[in-house]
Amino acid sequence: MTRPNLTIPVKPTELELKLGCEDRAVEGGYAAMIRTWAEDQIPRADPDLARRLERLAAAVVEYGRMPVPQRREVCEKVLRALELYRKRYRSGQPPDKLTADHGLGFLRGVGPRRAQTLRNLGLHTVGDLLRHYPVRYDDRRVLPLAASLEHRQSATLIVTVTELGHVVGRRGRAMAQVPATDGATDLTLVWYNQQYRAQQFEPGTVLVVSGQATLYRGQLRFIVAQTEMLSRGGEAQEEEGETQEQTPQDSDEQRLSVGRIVPMYRLTRGVSQGWLRGLVAEALEACDPLPEGVVPASLAEARGLMPLPEALRQVHFPTDDTLRKAAHARIAYEELFELQVVLARRKTSLTQDSGSASLPGHALMAEFIAALPFAPTGAQLRVLAEIAGDLERPTAANRLIHGDVGSGKTVVAAFALMSAARAGKQGALMAPTELLAEQHYKTLREPLQRLGIPCRLLTGSMTEDSKRRLREHLEVTGGEVVVGTHALFQEAVRFRDLAVAVVDEQHRFGVRQRAELSGKGDGCKVFVMSATPIPRTLALTAYGDFDVSVLDELPPNRKPVLTVLAWGKERLQAYETVAARVAAGQQAYLVCPLVEDGGSNDVAAAEREFHRLQEGHFAGLRLGLLHGRKDSAEREETMRKFREGELDILVATTVIEVGVDVPNATVMLVENAERFGLAQLHQLRGRIGRGTEESICILLTRASAPDVVDRLRVLERTTDGFEVAEEDLRRRGPGELAGTRQSGLPDLRMADLIADTPTLVQAREDAFTLLEANPSLSGDDTRALREALERLEQEETDWAI
Repeated sequence: MTRPNLTIPVKPTELELKLGCEDRAVEGGYAAMIRTWAEDQIPRADPDLARRLERLAAAVVEYGRMPVPQRREVCEKVLRALELYRKRYRSGQPPDKLTADHGLGFLRGVGPRRAQTLRNLGLHTVGDLLRHYPVRYDDRRVLPLAASLEHRQSATLIVTVTELGHVVGRRGRAMAQVPATDGATDLTLVWYNQQYRAQQFEPGTVLVVSGQATLYRGQLRFIVAQTEMLSRGGEAQEEEGETQEQTPQDSDEQRLSVGRIVPMYRLTRGVSQGWLRGLVAEALEACDPLPEGVVPASLAEARGLMPLPEALRQVHFPTDDTLRKAAHARIAYEELFELQVVLARRKTSLTQDSGSASLPGHALMAEFIAALPFAPTGAQLRVLAEIAGDLERPTAANRLIHGDVGSGKTVVAAFALMSAARAGKQGALMAPTELLAEQHYKTLREPLQRLGIPCRLLTGSMTEDSKRRLREHLEVTGGEVVVGTHALFQEAVRFRDLAVAVVDEQHRFGVRQRAELSGKGDGCKVFVMSATPIPRTLALTAYGDFDVSVLDELPPNRKPVLTVLAWGKERLQAYETVAARVAAGQQAYLVCPLVEDGGSNDVAAAEREFHRLQEGHFAGLRLGLLHGRKDSAEREETMRKFREGELDILVATTVIEVGVDVPNATVMLVENAERFGLAQLHQLRGRIGRGTEESICILLTRASAPDVVDRLRVLERTTDGFEVAEEDLRRRGPGELAGTRQSGLPDLRMADLIADTPTLVQAREDAFTLLEANPSLSGDDTRALREALERLEQEETDWAI
């Protein structure tokens, strides 16, 4: 990536501000200059920077038509954004002291091409590099000699290549064989199906190789699994484009790579372990001062935490296992503490916000419960009371309501919507798909009408005329509830007085999308729902600023769903189970991962399976087809037929994952179950078992890999959604913490939400205790924390143009 020229937009922006933002600083207009510069950088930028530059270019489009105060505000934001860009992406003359905020171009061996390669790892500054923690370690304190190895023994060796190698065998079974020695014993290094290795290493090249020793015809071979070059033999070769860049000395690389516990990092193309290891070591030595950490010194001492500078040294180049573990503990606590302070501040600001109206709560509960056609569970009664408390307080509310499939989240959401309407205000429920929005609308419309509250539907597929009339209605009419999709938070939709916003399947919406909906009402009370149980660790991180309600009780008549794993040879038996259930007057789902045939016979597609089964095994039965590409009228008609028993089998994609309730459906067949996550499979099987009959979910798979089969066996073992969610989190990780990357929260690079659960709970308690005692974080002990939070907020502000 060519180093961007930042002098062009910075000085004109400063001049534009100096001239009173009258658009006189640049011939042709200030906006055109900024747009041209930003758009010129986008093709050469990494994805994150490209998105930021696109926002910057868009921010100045209307500059010429803005009043002067607004122009000044835009110029100031652009200037801050350019300064942030300069710090993160530009290298200049070496400073007297290198800090964590400096770009990586100040480090020895990092020129423009290397800098771009490091950006592929998300590394822009020295601080980013220091926080690029090892993913594992190799214990190379004492390495064996080749002569001591037994047949099939795994080991790590230091060897020197003695001559160029050769390739033996044919394509697909070829071996690169390279003669080498460890100084005492000759051996042959072998790489399978890596023919290029034969001529890669000049004689004299020193390697660290990990793999397995074998004896073949009395000769020692070493099957190499991992290769690391310590020094190059023959004549040193400079890489193209790097002629102006120094590289770490061979002696430094060997010192960091053998005779110690050696860090192993996540890499990208063009970066080797040895080179990156040397770069981290240089950063640790050159950075002055090393980051001190955001945890107040008194708290770190009370918790027995290692000082952060020492932790950074030990986590990258540990002296021993005890110090490495102590370093991990300090850094994990550091990350979790900062995250919990941010969440605690958000939660505190919500409770102090007095702009929200007080709505009727407990006084309405008896009337609401009496209108229900069933007796609510104890969990529902508990959550209704929690929601009633939120409604009555004259402050904003932010509550997460989560529970297992069928635990009754829609019922408690209806209570919050009813309260808003009874107060003469408006309530809105947003769902991620039209199918789910239509289902919610049909579920809510009748009970709300019994309570005298109109309920309306707004989706993107409605005619423009219908949408226009409804938008006009929402601007002037209170005492109502509206259900919809993303269409609800579009700019054209304006509410007369939105008091309650409910977001269903919240993980399918971004943080800003939820904020846009709640922002349509002053002091709007927000309730987000998840049909997937959320593990406590994830709730304390991604939703730490929410109050959390758990629906951990199912209706008493619900029977557990029997789940069985089956392979292709058992397909006919599975079909016979489906046919037997249909013959008994029940209904079935057949779920496919794809809508249409993607060219692979290994993956079931709904369209193909529908026609194959209709003409084959289930000929004579009534089959329906449902997927997201069908228009809403066709989807609704298919679902109506299935609900009313006019169809025996519904062939569908995951559009049925949420919101579809057909008590007579007692069997589900999931094709290619290995292509779904555990939580999603649990959601799918929640579509059955809603009546009084025993239900069965058959997971058909082609998988044979032990880890995949073991993952699917979890669903055979338990029907507890919370247990499934914990297992899913353990196996797949938290992803981006349900959207935190776009929410202004600090990243977790070291902390593990499963292994570090006790640390998480401790950090949360400490964060809330600290803010309760010192809300403004005043004092020298909290200076670093205060500055870190300001930087986090400033970066969001700088780019939020």
